Amino acid sequence: MIYKKTLTALTALLCMAAISIQAAKEPSTYLSIQSQPDGAQITINHKARGMTPLTITDLPAGSYLIHAKKEGCSDSFETVSLQPGINYNINLELLPQRGLLLIESEPEGAEVTSESASLGITPLLITNLRPGKHRVSVALPGFQKKEIDITLKGRTPKKEFVTLVADSGTINIDSQPTGAEVLINGIARGNTPCKLDRIPGGEVKLEVRLSGYIPYLRDIALAAGEQQDVNLQLRPLPGNLSIVSIPSGARVYIENEFKKESPYILENAEPGNYRVRVELTGYTPIARDIEILKGISCTEEFRLTKNTGILSVITAPSGATILIDGRKKGITSSSKTDTSAVSNQLSIEDVMAGEHTIEIVRKGYGPQKRKITIKQDQTTSLQIKLSRQFIPNYEVTTTRSYYKGVLEFMNEEGIRIETAPGISQTIPMKDVKSHGKLRVE
Repeated sequence: MIYKKTLTALTALLCMAAISIQAAKEPSTYLSIQSQPDGAQITINHKARGMTPLTITDLPAGSYLIHAKKEGCSDSFETVSLQPGINYNINLELLPQRGLLLIESEPEGAEVTSESASLGITPLLITNLRPGKHRVSVALPGFQKKEIDITLKGRTPKKEFVTLVADSGTINIDSQPTGAEVLINGIARGNTPCKLDRIPGGEVKLEVRLSGYIPYLRDIALAAGEQQDVNLQLRPLPGNLSIVSIPSGARVYIENEFKKESPYILENAEPGNYRVRVELTGYTPIARDIEILKGISCTEEFRLTKNTGILSVITAPSGATILIDGRKKGITSSSKTDTSAVSNQLSIEDVMAGEHTIEIVRKGYGPQKRKITIKQDQTTSLQIKLSRQFIPNYEVTTTRSYYKGVLEFMNEEGIRIETAPGISQTIPMKDVKSHGKLRVE
């Protein structure tokens, strides 16, 4: 039993010795690894083996994946196939790691620079910046340049949104009515409604103008980056209206308000519709609507048509006063000395066509009123007989008697007096002692 165990152990020792002798005879592998930059952590087939520069001599022949890794650099990979007795030198280049940065701006189109180098125009994706801190400038003509500090960590994407503030002012302009031309410091910039930007800071002159309207002028103090809203109501240019009539001298009414006799000029009137009426005695009134346009001077002519007739009056007796609608128009007369005679014809012209009230009065006679209708360009005749009223108004004293009554006439020969209704007496002048108006007791 002891002999068998001893034999087994001796056999194992002999095998191991044979293997060692054989291994010593096989040539070894040699792998030298450098990196740019140095100090990269090397793993071979996912097993850490050290930092570059690194020499490895214990790898059996075969294929291996070499992975180099260093902070701040991109990883580097290489596959190598080792054979016994052959030396391998590997130089791995680790490129500096770059960050990912997306920059957007309002407004777009701004230039992005870093360390005085232009990186592009927003919106911009930047992929060539090293990890770490960077100062980035965002600039656009007409806006204030903005600088921002950015820290990039590895390949972690970063997004920045930059709002640029104008280095000039902005004015939003609207008007009623719209479509008006806008001028800044005398330079046309658009038509309302509009947004005007890049206006130099300070005081600017704003002008808004539209045909037919009074120009709007205003000085505006505008700071850099400031925005102002201007809403305005344009006033229409006034118009002028000249009113003439044929014949002239007619009374002019505008919106039922008396202005003046024609010719008349309504100056600086607000554009719009106006009711104009023209009146002249003896003529038919004319009224019409007239539109006054913005900034326009116009003339309106009124040709009046005569609207009168003639009233012909004969009275018995003569000497009667004729009144039309309460206004005295004349007195009938006779060529005879007898005041009781029928009058001649009295023609009253330019009586307005239409209905009128005629009144005939004479002292000692009862008044009369009549309604008449005058027709245009025609003569209306009227004959009136007045009724005598017995109202004593005269007295005559003779050497023998006293008379009281209504004086009819008086001449060198005598005085004729009506002493009772329808009874008259002529008193010879040689018998008259005194005479005169009746004394009221």
